[in-house]
Amino acid sequence: MHAAHTATSRSDAPADARSDVQSTPRDVRSDARRGAHGVDAQGDGTPAAETYGFVGLGSQGAEIVRLCAVGGVRPIVFDLRADRVEQVRSSGVTAAPSLADLGRHATVVSVCVFADDDVRAVVAGPGGLLETMRRGGLIVVHSTCSPEVCVELATRAHERGLALVDAPVSNGIRDARGRALTVMFGGGQRELGRCRPVFDLFAHTVLHIGEVGSAQLVKLLNNAVFLAHRGAAVEALREAVRLGLDQDRVRVALRTCSAAASPLPPGDQPLGLPGSGPSLTALAALLTKDLTLLDTALAAADGNAADGNAGRLGGLAREALATLLGPDRRAPEVRTGPAGTCPGHSAGADVPA
Repeated sequence: MHAAHTATSRSDAPADARSDVQSTPRDVRSDARRGAHGVDAQGDGTPAAETYGFVGLGSQGAEIVRLCAVGGVRPIVFDLRADRVEQVRSSGVTAAPSLADLGRHATVVSVCVFADDDVRAVVAGPGGLLETMRRGGLIVVHSTCSPEVCVELATRAHERGLALVDAPVSNGIRDARGRALTVMFGGGQRELGRCRPVFDLFAHTVLHIGEVGSAQLVKLLNNAVFLAHRGAAVEALREAVRLGLDQDRVRVALRTCSAAASPLPPGDQPLGLPGSGPSLTALAALLTKDLTLLDTALAAADGNAADGNAGRLGGLAREALATLLGPDRRAPEVRTGPAGTCPGHSAGADVPA
C-alpha cells in the first residue's frame, strides 16, 4: 500500500543506512489515524492527502491491510479471489469492483502479488494501473520480483506521469504494536516521504536501499540466507534422530547456543572486526575438528565407523567454512582422539572449545 516508516531498531541498521531509518514525526502519525481520503493526486506525504489502494490480499497483503485499518487508514482493496476480499471486509475497507476502478480512485497503490507476470498484469496489463491512475500517482511494489521488471515498469510509469518504486517486505520479530515487517525501499526520497506515514502502520523498520530495483536485490539475498540457515537447522534435527537424541531438547539447545547467534558480523570480515574474537585460522581448526568428531559419531550410529561421513549437514558446514576461509585458504587437516591435536589451539587460548 504505501507508505510510512518507522524504525524501532535504528541502532541495528548499517551505518550508511541509518540516516534513512528514522521515526515518523508525531504529527504525521496523528494524521494517519484521522483517515485517508484523496484530495490531491500529487500527495503531500500525509494520509489525509492520499487515497490508498491495495492489490493482492494473500496472507501477507491481508495482514498489511488489517494493520493499516487499525491505524486509521482503510484502503480500497482488490483481489481476483472473492474469498480473500471477504476476509478483510471486517476491517472496514472498501472493495473495488475491478482493478481499473481501484486505479481511477487511488493516488497511491500497493501491489502485493506473487511473481513477475502478476506484477506486470496489475501494473501494465489491460485496465492496469498505468492505464487508469491519474498523473502524479504512485505505485508501490511489495511483491518479491525481478529487479529488472521493477526498473522497466518504473520507466513506463514515468512516461505516463506516474512513479513506481519497489518495497519488498520481510517478516521478523513482532513489536508491541503488532508490526513484524521490515520494508526495503528502492526509489527516491520524495516517493519514500509519501509512503512513510502508512509504512509506519505495518512495519517497524524501513530501510532506504537505493534506486528502484535495489530493494529487490536485498530481499533476494535475505531469502537465500534464510533458506541456508533453515535448511541447516532442519538437517541438524534429522541428524539428531540418527544419533538417538531427543529432537525437542536439541531444538532448545540450538535456539540458546551459538547456532542461534546472528550470522552477520559487525564488520566486513568473516568473523567481524579485528580483535573481536579468535583468529580465522584458529576457529577454522577448531570447527574442522568438531566436524570430524560429528563424522565419527554419525558413522558409528549407522554401524559404519569406517565411513566417517557426516552426510548433508557436514557437507553444508564444510561448504560454509570454505566460504569463510575464501579461495586462498584451505581448512586445516585436524586429527582427533586422545592423541589428537588442534593446530593453533593451546590450553587457555581465546577460542571456543
